[in-house]
Amino acid sequence: MTNKKVSKETGRYGARYGMTVRRRTLKILQARGKKVQCPNCGKVSRMIKLSVGVWQCPKCEYTYAGQAYTAEL
Repeated sequence: MTNKKVSKETGRYGARYGMTVRRRTLKILQARGKKVQCPNCGKVSRMIKLSVGVWQCPKCEYTYAGQAYTAEL
């Protein structure tokens, strides 16, 4: 039996990279999956990330520039 501690989405990194880097990564990963309101149609959903800072609404396919890791304006 092993006493392996798993911590959320960054548990896959194990003991590598340091705690500070894993905490920052966890914050980014959690913010990335949040639902936000589309600036065009107003629907609240998870936006599709096309590239760094470019997001698209899955309903109306409106493409806009947001933040690098989150879809908020």
